[in-house]
Amino acid sequence: MTNQKDMESWAQKLGVKLISTNANQDPAKQLADAQSLLAQKPKVLIVSPLDSQALVPIVAAAKRANVPLITIDRTINATPGEGMYVQSIAQSHVESGKLLAEKTVELLTKKYGSPKGNVVHVQGMAGASPVVDANQGWDEVMAKYPEIKTVATSDAGFTKQGGIKVMEDFLQRFPKGQIDVVRTDYSDMTVGAIQAIKAAGREELLGYLVGEGGQKLAVEAVVAGDIARETQTPPFFGELSLHAALDVIAGKTVPTNVEVPIKVFDADKQAEAKQYLDEMNKNGLEF
Repeated sequence: MTNQKDMESWAQKLGVKLISTNANQDPAKQLADAQSLLAQKPKVLIVSPLDSQALVPIVAAAKRANVPLITIDRTINATPGEGMYVQSIAQSHVESGKLLAEKTVELLTKKYGSPKGNVVHVQGMAGASPVVDANQGWDEVMAKYPEIKTVATSDAGFTKQGGIKVMEDFLQRFPKGQIDVVRTDYSDMTVGAIQAIKAAGREELLGYLVGEGGQKLAVEAVVAGDIARETQTPPFFGELSLHAALDVIAGKTVPTNVEVPIKVFDADKQAEAKQYLDEMNKNGLEF
């Protein structure tokens, strides 16, 4: 929703006619929506892929329609710069996964004197590129620490309700002392997980959550000490993607890969998180 508003705002500023669809977390519907949009012969197609593999056919479809394709926020299993797939704009979720893993190692080493312990993973969607990439980064770091084990992973669909349900299930499966760190893939799920933890009286887990997203509520939870580390991958792609689209229409060459910087908020650097939170509140931002 935040990115949609950002896209609409920039479309208005740049005088671009923006036609949008919402797949409601359904990759099959998103693919069908994209194919329907291509049939309307747009100047450029911009897609935020729900699933990195399921949306691959859109590359061939864009080529057949002779419509330039730009992906944002998430990636697909295809190479930008080939055919009509002209650009990918995304954060490095591999780096984000590494950052969360490194914080987990730090937390568990401080807790036990050596890097060991159990992690549960409130996952977004298994096939979504941010999840795939973050898992890659996480695994690269954790390969050095075999005594840190992810004992359970479950998809929560990137939603707060999903986060609540998955965390409730984890808390029932693993009594006190059997979970050391909770990892999540998005702020909504982190907030849901915190709600479930507090409702179950499992306060020993507060301060041992690490997650991606960087939404306002998550930054507030960092300041409160409930989240140990939150990496921010904000969904503001309107300016970058629409300027790129206009450049493509004008026949200009655009870079094939654009990487958006990641912000990091740590509970042990509360002042920095609070300063950014104050800026968010001042400007009425959710990210």
